[in-house]
Parts: sequence; C-alpha cells; structure tokens
Amino acid sequence: MKLIQKSKYQFLFFLIIFFVINLLQSKYTALFEDEAYYWVWSKNLAFGYFDHPPLVALWVRISSLFFDSELGVRFFSTISFSLMLVIIWLIIDYKEKWKYVWLYFLLVISVALLNVFGFVTTPDTPLFLFTALFLYAYKQFLIKDNWKYILLLGFSMAGMLYSKYHGVLVLFFVVMSNLSLLKNKKFWMASLFGFLLFLPHLNWQYQNDFPSFVYHLKERGKKPYRIDNTLMHFVNIIAIVGITFPIVYKAFFKLKTYSKFDKSLNFIIYGFVVFFFFTTFTSRPQAQWIGIILIPLIILTFPYFIQNQKARKWLIILGSIQFGLLLIVRIFLANENISPIKLEPHIGQTWIPALKEKTKSKPIVFVNSYRNASLYTFYTGIKTHSYSILKGRKSQYDLLNFEEKMQSENVYGISKLLTGEPRIVKKKKDFLNGKTISNYSTFQKVICNINSEDLFIEVGKNINFEFTFKNTYNKNISFEHVKFIGVFQGYKNKIIAKVPLKINNLSSLTANEEKIFEATFIAPKIVYNDEITFRVALQFYNLLEGYQGNKVYPIFIKESTTN
Repeated sequence: MKLIQKSKYQFLFFLIIFFVINLLQSKYTALFEDEAYYWVWSKNLAFGYFDHPPLVALWVRISSLFFDSELGVRFFSTISFSLMLVIIWLIIDYKEKWKYVWLYFLLVISVALLNVFGFVTTPDTPLFLFTALFLYAYKQFLIKDNWKYILLLGFSMAGMLYSKYHGVLVLFFVVMSNLSLLKNKKFWMASLFGFLLFLPHLNWQYQNDFPSFVYHLKERGKKPYRIDNTLMHFVNIIAIVGITFPIVYKAFFKLKTYSKFDKSLNFIIYGFVVFFFFTTFTSRPQAQWIGIILIPLIILTFPYFIQNQKARKWLIILGSIQFGLLLIVRIFLANENISPIKLEPHIGQTWIPALKEKTKSKPIVFVNSYRNASLYTFYTGIKTHSYSILKGRKSQYDLLNFEEKMQSENVYGISKLLTGEPRIVKKKKDFLNGKTISNYSTFQKVICNINSEDLFIEVGKNINFEFTFKNTYNKNISFEHVKFIGVFQGYKNKIIAKVPLKINNLSSLTANEEKIFEATFIAPKIVYNDEITFRVALQFYNLLEGYQGNKVYPIFIKESTTN
C-alpha cells in the first residue's frame, strides 16, 4: 500500500483499474450495430472505406489477433484509451498535478462520453488517441521545433485524418488560433509529412471514384431545418459531459488564456461548438461529433480544480455520482437480464436466433440494412449481403465482393421495407419481412447512364429516351429476374414517383459489354415544388430499386389547353 501512495505508482494503479474495467466491459457487452459493421471492414483491410477512413478497421484487426468474439473487436480500443489518458496527462503542464492523480481520473470520469470510447470501437476511438497525440506534439513543437516533434506532429496529423474526417477541424482551428504557423517552414514540413502519409488514402479514394467524399458531400440528403435539431445540439453539449457539466463548463469559462497552446484549446472547443451549430440547419446533430472537445476541456480545467477548493469539492460530489451512474449503465449494458430496458447491445438477441431458425440458416440478403447484415453474420457466421436501394443509402457492401459471394445461392431476402412479403421476425417495433429466392442472381453494380441532357416530360404522354447500359462484370448477364424502373426523386432524394420502363431492344450482354437501350414510359402526373431528378433503376426479385442510373433533370411541359 505504501507503494501506491507514491504518485507515479498511484497513476499506474488508476490506469490499470480503468483498463481492467474497460476490458471486462468489452468482453461481456454484446456489439453495437456499427461495431459489427467495422468488424466486416476489418476482414478486408484497405486504405479506405465507403463511410470513413480506415483506422477503425485496423483497430478491429489488431484486436482480432489476440481474441475472438466481442473482445476481438474491442481489445485494442481499451489499450488506445489508456494510451490517450497517459498522453493527456503528459500534456498537462502543472507542477502540482502529481499530488492530485486521483483528481485527474475523477475528472476523466466526470466527462461522460469520453468513457464510452474506453471499450466501444468506432472511428472516434482512434481519433481521440491521435488528437491527444497531436496536441502533445503541437505543445512540444511550440517549445522546441526539432525534427523529433516535426515528424511526430505530421504523424499525428495523418493519424487524425486516417481516423475520421473530423480531424481536419482540429488542425484547422489550431492553425486559426496561431496564424503565424502559416509562416513557419517547419510547420509546413510537418504538414507535408502528414500529407505524404495520407496519400495512400487519397489514392484509394481516386481509385474508387471518391465514394466517401461523394456520399458525405453530395449524396447524403440534407434535411429541412427544424428547431429541435438546433436545440439538440445544445443538449449534446451538456450530455457529452454529464451531470458534472455545470462545474466543468464553469471552470472552463473562468479560465484565462495566456499561452498559444491554451489559445488553441479554446479555439478547438469554440470552433467545434460553432461549426456543428451551423450544421444543425441541414442535418440532425450527433453527440459524438463534438465529443473531441472533451480532451481540451480536461487539459484546461484540471489545474482550475486543483486551485479552487470549492470547485474541487463539487467535482468530487458530482463526479462520484456520475461514476455510480456510469457503473450502473455499464452493468446494464453487459447484463440484459437485469437491465430495465432493452439497450442496443441487447436487441440482437431478440431477432438474430429467431431469424436463423426460421430461415434454416440460409444466406441472407438484407435490403437496405448494412447494420443488420453485419450483426447477423458476426453472431451466426452465415453469409450475408446488404443490397442498397434508393430509399436508403450505399455502404461498404457496394464496394466489395459481397454480392459475388451470394450468386447461385438459395437465399432469403429480408427487410422491413418488403411490406408485401410474409413477416419473419420482429426487431424492436418493426417486422422484418422476407421471402426465399432460389439461385440468386444479381448484377447491382451495372451502370445505366441516360445519354440526353434534356428529358422532356408531358403528363400522360409516351416518353422515349435512350440510355447506355454498361455491364461492369466479367460475365454474361440476362434479365430473367429484373425489372427496369424509372424513378423520380425530389428533396433529399425522396422518391416521389416510379414508372415501369419498357425496353424496346432488350437483349443479353456479354462480359464488359455496353449497349444503348431504347426505353419508353408513360409520364405520371407529379405535384411537387422542389427540383426533380429522374434516373433508371433496376429491381431484382422485387427487392426495390437500386443505384444503377445517373440523375438527369427532366423538363416538364405544361399540358396544352383548348378553348
């Protein structure tokens, strides 16, 4: 016990306690749906993925080298969280800190969201680690800009960007806090080194037609403004801290910024809050988007709690209560039998075993649900595929060979959107409906590009147009189980009308062949004020329409009137 009284051993003791708790949580808590999705990524390591940069997949792959099941997804996250705590401690430059090791760990507990990434594996997990490393490198760079810190700064820049694109905001706000960096040759050298490390990801984006950038910046539907989105942003600012938010934010606002480094921490906090405030005008905010501000909050407020006895007293009281609440929630997460409500990790067991039994362990094609597909295959080992449709969004399942692995199999098509099919199982409030499909054969990655820039539409009239059908597969394809559909879409890609297309010269295609098809449809009456697009889509086995066609902007001709 005397050994623990020494500050350095005390720090190590608390660090081990945190690690063990997170390790047990990782082992005994079922996966969240997104974690299963990243586990799927880890089976095919690459320099990029559809939704995010690649480090989260690497975190899972490293974990899988040591363990199976849930711990094989989360093990390295528990390690990276511990490393982050060490780095943040090193950043804090306050001579009295070694007398208050216990207070540091209490402050970590007192910012609620940070503790989630002690065991959950998401892109934010490596982002937190590399943000801490970047801030450490930046602080040392301001003191001594030698090669050691130039390289470490560049490495951490790349690490943030390889974790999550939000990392660019950290870099941006740091530069905004110290514009003299733009005149610093050594800072540019660090940036160039980081850019060179990041080039493989940019090359991956180029090789795959920039899927992440297209999705996040273009295809991701913007939502009409709702005041509750803005209000939710302010709720998130409170929620990421927890019940200690009054004293933590009070400590932050009472601080005076003296150094360039402290100024950068302020810019990160205010910058993230303001930036994501403006995003509430087009999207619904998520708490983890601003979670990175917790690192500068800890660095800035820790000395305040050491100096201010009254604030420290309240931190002890509220932090202890928050620790108790977090512990209860963690126990509930790990043990659904004593949890009063069904939390996300518990829900999988309400439908996965039943679906496996009712489908007789056949491969499953989930329509518009990469989360269901990932979670189901993680817990059953059965092949799955997520077929992307216009009512939903694309995913990593569109980039890799999941579709190929399902070909010629007898499968089940499953989705809550297949309302005309029998109910199979219930997931939360929704029923997953489905049907058997024998000798499954699809080619969802073909391309149907309408050749004309102008498509004139007159209600009730036959509309004729041409489009180029490109077979992107190294196999012949035919159209026994396929329907061609014309789809009109409006605001945030909402489907407002669908029409069957008659293909006048339909014929099979050989491998990699292109053909120009002539299509006809009867123009529907559309009452819609916003900008409308039209595209060709394929419907396999009546599993709804996919992403095969390009968008064009039809020109509507008003119906002629006679006196």
